[in-house]
Amino acid sequence: MSIATASDLEIAPARPLRVPFVAAASCIALADWLFYGWPIGISLALFLVVLGGVAVTGNGVQAARGIQIAMTAVFVAGLLPLIEGINALSVTVAALATALFVILITAREPSSWQRNLFEAATTPFRGPFQLAVDLFRSLQSMNGQLPQWLSAASLVGWIIPLAACFVFFSLFASANPLIEYRLHQIDLRAIFSLLDPRRIGFWFLTVCAIWPLILRRFRWKVRDPEPRAAVATEASDLNHLFGVQAVTRSLLLFNALFALQSGLDLAYLWGGASLPDGMSHAQYAHRGAYPLIVTALLAAGFVLIAMRPGGPADHSRLIRPLVLAWIGQNILLVISSIFRLDLYVAAYTLTYLRLAAFIWMILVATGLLLILIQIVLKKPNSWLLTANAVSLALVLYGCCFINVPRLVASYNVEHCRENGGTGPNLDLRYLASLGPQALPPVEASVNKIPVLWSIARDTRHNYEIQQLSANWRGFGFRTWRLDRYLANNPYIAQNPLDGGKG
Repeated sequence: MSIATASDLEIAPARPLRVPFVAAASCIALADWLFYGWPIGISLALFLVVLGGVAVTGNGVQAARGIQIAMTAVFVAGLLPLIEGINALSVTVAALATALFVILITAREPSSWQRNLFEAATTPFRGPFQLAVDLFRSLQSMNGQLPQWLSAASLVGWIIPLAACFVFFSLFASANPLIEYRLHQIDLRAIFSLLDPRRIGFWFLTVCAIWPLILRRFRWKVRDPEPRAAVATEASDLNHLFGVQAVTRSLLLFNALFALQSGLDLAYLWGGASLPDGMSHAQYAHRGAYPLIVTALLAAGFVLIAMRPGGPADHSRLIRPLVLAWIGQNILLVISSIFRLDLYVAAYTLTYLRLAAFIWMILVATGLLLILIQIVLKKPNSWLLTANAVSLALVLYGCCFINVPRLVASYNVEHCRENGGTGPNLDLRYLASLGPQALPPVEASVNKIPVLWSIARDTRHNYEIQQLSANWRGFGFRTWRLDRYLANNPYIAQNPLDGGKG
C-alpha cells in the first residue's frame, strides 16, 4: 500500500499552451456568464460538464474502454447531488468526481486510487503554482522565437496606418450622421464594467481552479521497491513498546475495563436502572456520547499496531482472540454511544451537529466491523483502507440527498412539548435559522402550535422576495419541490388565531 504525498509528484515535459489557453478562456467566459452576479444551482453542474469535456479533449483520452465507461458513470453520479441542491458537500462531491473523471481518463500510466484521489483533491490548490510555472516556461520558450509580425519593427510599422485610419474615421463620423449615431450607441461604461477588479479576481480564481485539469502536467514518480523493505525492518522497533507481553497484558486490561463500561451501560441505559440523585438519563447519555467515540478510535489504532504484519499477533495465540473480543466490545461501545446520543436528542433537540454525530458514529462502527473482517479473513491493510474509503464515500454521497433542514425541523416539531411530545420546548430561534426548507413541517403544525405562525410567515415572505431575482441558473430539484409546495399551499402560513382570514 502506498500513500500519496506531494513529493511523489513531478512535472511532466512542457507542452504548447496555445490550445490550453483558448480552452481556459472559453471556460472562464462560460463561468462568467453562468455565475458572476447570479445564484448558483444547476449552472454549476452545466459548467462541470463542459469543463470535463474540454479537459478530456485537450489532454487526450488514454484509458481503456471499461475505465471510460466506469468513470463516465462516476462523473454523472457525482453531478446528481448538484442537481438535487447546492451545499458544501454536494459541491465537494461534484468537484472530486469531475477531477477524477479527467485524471483517470487522461492518465498515461495507471496509478493507485490513493494517488488519484490526492491529485483530484489538490487540484484547485495547485492551480496558481502550476499556472505560474507554465507561463514562465512559455515565456522562456518564446524568447527569440516570436513571429515576424510580432517583432518590434513590424509593430512600429502599424503606427502610421492606424493613426491615419483614426483621423479618416473621425472625419467620416463628422460628415456622416449614421456613423456618428452608431458611435454614440456604444456604451463605454458597459465595456469598462468588464474591468471591474472583483470580476477580474473572479476570472483569476476560476482559471487557477481549473488550470491543472485543462493542462495536466503532473505524473507520479516511479519508486524502487527496495525502500519498502527498509521501512518494514525499521517498524520492528515498535516491539520495544508493543511486544508480545505488552500487547497481551494491555488487551487483558482493556477487555476488563471495556466490560465494566459496557456493563454499566447495559444496566443504566438499556436496563433502565435508577441513577444517583440529581442525575437524569439524558445527562448520563450526554456525558459519554462523544468521549466513547474517541475511545473507540484510539482502540482501533491500537488494534492496527498490534495486528501489523510481523507484529506480536504472529507470535502469540492468545492475542488474536483477545483482539477479536476487544473489537466486539468496541462495536458494542459505539452502539451504546449511538443510544446515548439518541437519549440526549430526545431530551433536548436535534441539530445539524447531533445528526452529524449520528452519521460519524455509524462510520466508526463500520470501520471497527471492517477491522474485524480484516483480521478474520487475513486481509492486508490496503484492503482495510480501501473498504473504509468506499464506506466513507457512499455515506457522504448519500448525505447529499438528505434534506437536513426539513429533517431537523420535522423531528423537533413532532417531539416538542407544545405538540404533546416528550422533548423540550421548541427553540424558535434555531428553528427559524433552518431556512425555507423547514417550511413544510413548520406550516403543517401551525394550527397545533400557533407560535410557529410568525416563523412561517417571515420565512415564506423572505423566500418569495429572494425568488423574484432567481432564474434558471439557481435551479435545483430540492428548491423546485419547495416551490411546488408553496404554490399548492399559498395560504397555509396565515395566523390560525385569525380564523384563516390573514
